[in-house]
Amino acid sequence: MAKLCASDVGFCVVDDNANAIADTLVHRVRVAATEMESHVNRLYRGRQAFDLEDGARRDLDKAIEQLAYMVRTLREVQDEQSKVVYLQAAE
Repeated sequence: MAKLCASDVGFCVVDDNANAIADTLVHRVRVAATEMESHVNRLYRGRQAFDLEDGARRDLDKAIEQLAYMVRTLREVQDEQSKVVYLQAAE
């Protein structure tokens, strides 16, 4: 079985720049995570000292859902990579 090309399945990147996109994405996620970490820790430390308003709780739920979706998607990408290497070796 031949390896599917990204362009053959409607992937939105050119086949030869997927690594550059992955590298850029990882860098941006790490920078964003570093910037957010101190704020998350402050919120965590004060979690028993205050009550969030309903709107803030809804926003927090939405942010958690969005982050969880991105984690699931990146894990699927990661899982598929082991299959790609296997298929390439079989050719």
